[in-house]
Amino acid sequence: MGGVEAAHAARLKVGDVMTRQRDLYDWTGPRRDVTVGDASFALPLVYHANDVFMSLHAADPDAVAAALPSGLVRPVRWVDGRALIAVTAFRYSAVTWKRRDGTTGSLVPYGEIAVTAVVTRGPARRALPLLRRRLSGYVLHLPVTTKQARDGGTALWGFPKFLADMDFAEAPGQRQVRLAEGGVDILTLSVWPARGPALPERRPLVTYSVVDGHLVETTIPVRGNVTTRLGARAGELLLGDHEVATGLRRMEMDRTSVLAFSWLDHRSLLPDGQVLGPAPAPARFVGADRDLGRFTVRYPGTPALDQYAAVTTTA
Repeated sequence: MGGVEAAHAARLKVGDVMTRQRDLYDWTGPRRDVTVGDASFALPLVYHANDVFMSLHAADPDAVAAALPSGLVRPVRWVDGRALIAVTAFRYSAVTWKRRDGTTGSLVPYGEIAVTAVVTRGPARRALPLLRRRLSGYVLHLPVTTKQARDGGTALWGFPKFLADMDFAEAPGQRQVRLAEGGVDILTLSVWPARGPALPERRPLVTYSVVDGHLVETTIPVRGNVTTRLGARAGELLLGDHEVATGLRRMEMDRTSVLAFSWLDHRSLLPDGQVLGPAPAPARFVGADRDLGRFTVRYPGTPALDQYAAVTTTA
């Protein structure tokens, strides 16, 4: 057994830990000290206050299947047989970890856009995983707004991260984010939150990525409350002219959504992943090397607020 496989095999399955865990902070799983570049921190990372919204879009099933690195995961099918791609916008305002000496470390707040192929580990009836609100995704792209978040996610989980610019807009009836890189638009995602009661969110989010030639499954505990809206009026995705957008366009993604989610509150915990088997390293977009991307949030009646106005590159 290789070094990567041995390291992951020695860790507890996070899913097993979650069955015994009543609260997000009641973590009984493994803790590991890691170093990425000049930075050292401890896993799991705790995301205390997240702003999150997501839209799911139908896509060509053959194109999505071709993007997956291993037969261990396969596309989830919607009711019409099409595959699904989820686009999820995150704003992380407080990310911490616990050091061995009892002190607390933290990351610079950042934005993140996850573009994931919705997948299942085994056979599943059409739409069933979504109806059960079990979201598992192979990460196709994961742009972020800090070098710190990019380097850590790439080195430890194999996430296809790159530095990008994100402009969020929040209004009572709409949530939106515009993603760009190198001055070229990648996508604009808009979600119209559902009216009515929110449901408790207790099921973990599961991601798949490739690390050192291995397919890795990461189970991310989540706590929050979420609203769900079905149909084309729930969300809209506009693709730009960037090469990342060109690749997504080849997957024949629908502009309108089949389903959208908006979280009223969201907390999560990012632990180690678990090796499932060998997988070839996928091609990924790298982008420019810089410390920070643009990260703004605009509210009704005010100019956009620069989230990094008071942050230096040494933060």
